[in-house]
Amino acid sequence: MVTFILISHLLGCSSPPPAQPAAAPPTAVVAPAPAPAAVVGPDGPATIDVPNVAAISTGADDIKAGEKVFTARGCPACHKFGEKLVGPDLNGVTTRRTPMWIERQFMFPELMTKQDPVSKGLLGTYMVQMPTQGVTTDEAPKLLAYIKSQEK
Repeated sequence: MVTFILISHLLGCSSPPPAQPAAAPPTAVVAPAPAPAAVVGPDGPATIDVPNVAAISTGADDIKAGEKVFTARGCPACHKFGEKLVGPDLNGVTTRRTPMWIERQFMFPELMTKQDPVSKGLLGTYMVQMPTQGVTTDEAPKLLAYIKSQEK
């Protein structure tokens, strides 16, 4: 009889094991999409959104308003026309850079330095980061008009 119990135990004839709950189906793990890379073109990083400037204003009111912005934002402390100071000479900047690039530089200088090769080069040359001055989208075209009016 002991032999029968031993054989039935080895063959699995004992009582059935308790039922196991069904395993939950595996859930898919979705990785977040990578952030889009900045596209750098002749106007600077495409991730910096500024209005596309078609033409630089030559209106007297815009130039006068731009001069006020230039002074109020402290631009003369670092920039002059016809000579280098702390920052680059502004004379001829509107022929060297596109209006959109210049506006991006006014409005987002620290981001431009990180993403735009020209801005990185300027930082390497002048060794001074242009600080963010809080130039608004309304002020930028006027500041650009003033700078263009001062070029020789």
